[in-house]
Amino acid sequence: MPESMTRGKNQILFNYLPERTVDFPKGVAIARITEIVGSAPREMSLRAVVRRVTNEMRAWREENRPALQDRVLDDSGRFELLEPEAGMSTLFPMVFWCQNRRCGRIFDHTRSDSLPAPRCTECHEGSVVQLRFVKVHRCGNLEPLLPPSCRCAAGASRIALDTRQSERISAFRWVCRACGKVQRLWAGDCPRCGGTAEARQERLMEIIVHRAGRAYYPYTTTLLNIPSPQLQALVSKPEPAWAVLVAAKFLDLPEVQEESLDHLASHFDMHDRTAPATVSAEELAGLTARFQAGEISAEDMAAELQKLTARAQERLAGFPLDRVRQAIIAETGTPLDVWEAAGYDLLESLLPAETMATEELFKRSSSDAAVQLAHRLGLGELRLLTDFPVITATYGYSRLEYGPNAARLNPFPPDRRRGSKFPIFVDKVQADAIRIKLDQDRILAWMTRNGCRPLLPSGRSSALSRAAYFVRLAGAAQLRATLGHEQAELRMVFGLLHTLSHLCVRQAALLCGLERTSLSEYLLPRSLELILYCNHRSGATIGALTAMFEESVFDWLASIRDARRCVYDPVCARWESSCHACTHLAETSCRFFNLNLSRALLFGGSDPMLGRIECGYLDFA
Repeated sequence: MPESMTRGKNQILFNYLPERTVDFPKGVAIARITEIVGSAPREMSLRAVVRRVTNEMRAWREENRPALQDRVLDDSGRFELLEPEAGMSTLFPMVFWCQNRRCGRIFDHTRSDSLPAPRCTECHEGSVVQLRFVKVHRCGNLEPLLPPSCRCAAGASRIALDTRQSERISAFRWVCRACGKVQRLWAGDCPRCGGTAEARQERLMEIIVHRAGRAYYPYTTTLLNIPSPQLQALVSKPEPAWAVLVAAKFLDLPEVQEESLDHLASHFDMHDRTAPATVSAEELAGLTARFQAGEISAEDMAAELQKLTARAQERLAGFPLDRVRQAIIAETGTPLDVWEAAGYDLLESLLPAETMATEELFKRSSSDAAVQLAHRLGLGELRLLTDFPVITATYGYSRLEYGPNAARLNPFPPDRRRGSKFPIFVDKVQADAIRIKLDQDRILAWMTRNGCRPLLPSGRSSALSRAAYFVRLAGAAQLRATLGHEQAELRMVFGLLHTLSHLCVRQAALLCGLERTSLSEYLLPRSLELILYCNHRSGATIGALTAMFEESVFDWLASIRDARRCVYDPVCARWESSCHACTHLAETSCRFFNLNLSRALLFGGSDPMLGRIECGYLDFA
């Protein structure tokens, strides 16, 4: 067994996952990760994480996720959360290659526990190392590249690999050192996959270097950690029971204006009168602080706690839930099922203001140059979050292809010792972040200017009806697929938000001193919000985004406004107005697969689905 390696959680979540092959340091060996050992995380909602993960898995058609059919995704009990602690691996492939170019002999030990001699037994000159080439298939299968059998008496025992001094695998040849016969390399059919003759091309495996990026694509997602035990209890319940309350808070209805999210959590099921009323976390913390400071005795604390519980029971009994439901429908002109489906997304929109330390740009003087520029760019809010609680969840992998349906989504192997549940590897970190919310009125005016006339709900409140329009619009389709012209309104709105988010990340990386891959986006399309944050532990605590917000926010906004050109223009502008040089981010930074991006939405030009955009959002006044 090769020597051990020490890697951080962030490295495991992205680079050292089950079924991936890795190089040990100093070329000691190549190994396949077989298992990640971990423990169940504390203070993390299984239901919330599984909900986010399964929503992303549904971007694949069922036939492209055979182990993750809808009936599996609908059962959160089929999954478990694990915080990585250690990994286990085994040598792979057990195929070895003499490095003497004149020899190149292959030694197959796939059916043996022994290792070959370090010096080639054929030429007695070349050192013997593991063969770095493997066979992979889009279904997720990984196989060693084995030498073929020759028709001569030697069979496969004296086959050598000749690279012919080329870097292209297509130029490589198998050579029998006994008879001299030469054969092309051929991967053959995947032994796991059946199919008809017509599907033969899809069954063929591919020969690649084991460490090539195409050999393994991990899939990760992010969501906000919920710091309050009461809110964790809230999201562990079925959404229709509490999403109405969250929607009312999002709309800032009079019935909930004085209620915190923690207080609203105690009302999640008004029909269960046997449910105990709970004291809010703030009230309990204040009472505990008074007791620890010696201001009250244990008896006084018990009496105060009893009073607080009684008040909570009164709130529970008197909360006008039915009136809130009626108010949501009447004010927004939007049915309740839309709000129930949006419950968790709206909760994430509310969390920063309720539970995080924030600094708002627009609270600066109106004469501040950054404030004026933000208004001209159509930003309704720009806020610094200094303790953004991010959960990173890694849930599966693919090979050869990355995008939904082009690839096959595979879960990580279940552990029979833990009930054969599919593991989701998680990590949480407090990061600094910047949150931007777009101006909904300006978006609607911009859409009209470009010939798109949104049909708004007919609610009593025009402002709340406009907010409801975007909530309903963003829930109408799968955002991890290309949006076509038949979904023009959604493509305009989501494409605008997504493209602006990518430019924010790219320009922030130039100013804050972090690598672009160290920054990620977090989109909340229903509330027209984007958040950029540092995505790993080492960078999350150095305050790079905080420094940029406090010292260079004007320069950052100006660089976004001026990012209208691509080095590949005019080709890029005429084709899709989006490419790796102008809008794309790494897979670890964008959880929407770099789809539905177009500079035309920001600066005007040609969009591949919508045609000509006369006026970009950032140029609209």
